[in-house]
Order: sequence, then structure tokens, then C-alpha cells
Amino acid sequence: MPDERPKNFIERLPEIIDRGEEDVSHLDPEMIEILYPERADKSFHVTVVFGPAPAAGDDPDSHERALAIAQKSIRYRSEGSGNYVRHFATFGIDEVNALHDLFYLVSEYPSCEILVCGKRVPYGRELWLPLLWFFRKDPLEM
Repeated sequence: MPDERPKNFIERLPEIIDRGEEDVSHLDPEMIEILYPERADKSFHVTVVFGPAPAAGDDPDSHERALAIAQKSIRYRSEGSGNYVRHFATFGIDEVNALHDLFYLVSEYPSCEILVCGKRVPYGRELWLPLLWFFRKDPLEM
């Protein structure tokens, strides 16, 4: 019987394949936490999840502006294609202005969700986002 217990799931796997993966950005954050707990992001972050633009009534350029802001976030990924695409844009506490701009553009989308530290939390958009707006910087100070 070994003296040491495995610390995580990846240490329990047999030595058949290389365990280390260089780039884990394509993995789901929960999967990173399970497989590579030392690489998991422990900082506070907010993710805005949104789908395609609603068909009627919106400015057609607003969706392109929203995608441009989302792709500049610290972690951006998209899943699906066509009408089933979902964009995930994660912002840290130092990117609150970009988070505010993106949320302003996509808040009316029926598919818009707010995740706090990668999880759905109660009152994400009604409580957590207004608390973050206190960290917004005046554009003149930047």
C-alpha cells in the first residue's frame, strides 16, 4: 500500500499517457478545476453569456460591437454555431468598464446570463453587477 494518497484525480490515472496539457484554455473552467486544480483560476471574475442577437428591433451594429468587446476579455470562448451559438466573455475586477459596456449592449437579449466565478448565482444581474459598477473608472481618469 502506498504511503501517499493521490491529491487529485489526475494523479490517480495510470502512467500511460502524458498527463500535462500545455494549453487548457479550451476546457470548461469546471473541468480545469477537476483535472488541473493548480491551474484553476481562483480570482474573482464575472462571465457574460449571450447568444445571437434578437431578430427584430435592435441596432444591427450593436451585436458586432458586443462581440468585439467580448473577444477582448481575459477569457473568451464560443460554443455552438448559427442560431445556437453562445458566447462566454469573462472579465476580471480590473475590466469592469468593458463588462459594463458589454452588459449594456446584450442585457436585453433573452439568452443573456451572468455567471459569478463561473457559476450561476441568485440575483447575478440584479445584485452582483450593480456592486461591480462601484469599481468603474471615469474615462477621463484612465
